[in-house]
Amino acid sequence: MNSNVHHRKPRLVFFQWDHQPNANAAGYLLLHMQQQAKCLATHFDVVIISRDCDYAEICDRYEPDLTLFESGYRSHGSRRIKITNTNTHVAVPKLGLHNADPWCDRRAGFLSDMEQWGIETYFAIATMTPEYMPAVKENLFVWPNFIDPEVYHDYGQQKVIPVTLTGQVYGLYPWRQTVFPMIRDRYPCLVSPQHAYESKLASQLLSGEAYARALNASLVVPTCGTMGGEVVRKHFEIPGAKACLVTERTAAVEAAGFVDMENCVFVDGHNVVERLDYLFAHPDEIQRITTAGHSLIHSRHTVNHRPQIYQWFLLNKGLQFGEKIIQSGPFGELAKVKRVAKHESVHIVGKASDRALLNQGDLLLEQDRVGEAKHCYARCLDYVSYLPEAKFRLAICALREGDADRAYDLLVDLVKVTVIEYGAVDPDPVEWAYFLLALICKGQLERARRLQDFYPSLSHEEFRRARLVIAQLGCSGGVVAGLYGRERKSIHQVPDRSDSEWLTWFDNILERCQQPDLANVLRQAPAGGSGTSAKVTAPYFKGDAGWRLRLYSGVDGLMVKLRLTNLRPNVPPLPEFRYLRHLVRALVPKSQRGAMRWIRTALSWPPV
Repeated sequence: MNSNVHHRKPRLVFFQWDHQPNANAAGYLLLHMQQQAKCLATHFDVVIISRDCDYAEICDRYEPDLTLFESGYRSHGSRRIKITNTNTHVAVPKLGLHNADPWCDRRAGFLSDMEQWGIETYFAIATMTPEYMPAVKENLFVWPNFIDPEVYHDYGQQKVIPVTLTGQVYGLYPWRQTVFPMIRDRYPCLVSPQHAYESKLASQLLSGEAYARALNASLVVPTCGTMGGEVVRKHFEIPGAKACLVTERTAAVEAAGFVDMENCVFVDGHNVVERLDYLFAHPDEIQRITTAGHSLIHSRHTVNHRPQIYQWFLLNKGLQFGEKIIQSGPFGELAKVKRVAKHESVHIVGKASDRALLNQGDLLLEQDRVGEAKHCYARCLDYVSYLPEAKFRLAICALREGDADRAYDLLVDLVKVTVIEYGAVDPDPVEWAYFLLALICKGQLERARRLQDFYPSLSHEEFRRARLVIAQLGCSGGVVAGLYGRERKSIHQVPDRSDSEWLTWFDNILERCQQPDLANVLRQAPAGGSGTSAKVTAPYFKGDAGWRLRLYSGVDGLMVKLRLTNLRPNVPPLPEFRYLRHLVRALVPKSQRGAMRWIRTALSWPPV
């Protein structure tokens, strides 16, 4: 037998999004994706699949030892690929890769993908992701950011730039908003323009070697890890290119090995000028810190120092009953432990500003101080305008204030992000449950009943309770008991209540939303059963748009009867989700859609 067989690398098939070069995209985004593949190749024979494919056919062709699925990316010109037949080749272990910011609004899409693909173990590139997805943190490991030392190293550039200011400066980066202007107004600076990822000018930003050389020619370069206290690539790129890192002190940065005035400089708005004045007056100090930072990065944070996925692969092969895999920290190694020992992975417990505001708002909401709670949740959106946890809580506040229309609009937007913008098979189960509840609060009980089974794979405690309400209000034919299947994970955390406490809470919500008849029926209905003895008949189609709603409902029902579920859109049959637009896209070839213009005009559809 050939001795090389014993030493071959295990084969990893990496299902990566289609990150082909985009004329308008920032060049460094594509480099990040290429560097991830390069990092995996240090331990694996990597096969990258970036096209729509059949999982069974890919496994038959490449015979992988492990498969890795990229998911949850907030596309900047990249295309999410479609993968079918993932329920085959069960002997091949599968991992999910959350390749996104921890607060990203595609997290619900990521969890939907994982459920559809049968994946139960995940890696994330962000150290704070476990704090943002606590429902899955037991099976979530960190494969943290790193640099390619072939790009980020000491080029021997003359230090002709006192300070380089690079990166975006808006609400997500409060430290930069405070510190950058103070630096810019006092010291000579090279300032990079703040082009957004999606901007047509993004392609003009420095990337790769040009960016690394600019850093190498700089004395000091400040950056931060956003309001979430994350470790971003710049934390490693700056000292990796042998410039002095000036940054914010956070738990994640310290976990990466950074120590103030030893291998970096921690500053805030109160001492940044004082510290930089000292450093520029003592160039030997800058050189000492810069050299130590460079050594830290090249000894701990390059493509050669990220074996976590490979470690999981080796440990999982020999995993015995009663054992599990844990990680010693976000930059640490993985190890096997006995489950009875109750050891857990060590995650960063930071001081993310949005998490603090959410917790504060939750305490206020519990005290029925709805206005103050709303203020906290709205402030979260100053950091991340699309933060789903804040929008969901604002919908709850709207229900508490009796504004069912506002709650409905917020929940529609959340569902749209996941099933339309991201393209997941189904939405977050908690968002869907409260979407149905908002319909009930709007008096559209029958509409909620018709939609409750639209996503048959969804199962969650809050969704069960929404179905229980529909049953007790007399719009379901039986008892709702227990979950329909394994509970789907949600990005949302809701108060821990018993069924009776929850029903009392929702009874109050109905009263506030001017639905006293529904509230009265809910109070009279037997717990856990159908309230047929006092059921309320609420019109499904109301107002001038009734004929359109009948059409949407009828068309969707016809798709089910004709067994065309594979062509049925994954969006609810409602005009606000553009159901017919998605149906036309599924049924009509793109070349023939022009013939449908007369229908679109008659029905006032949006353009296809």
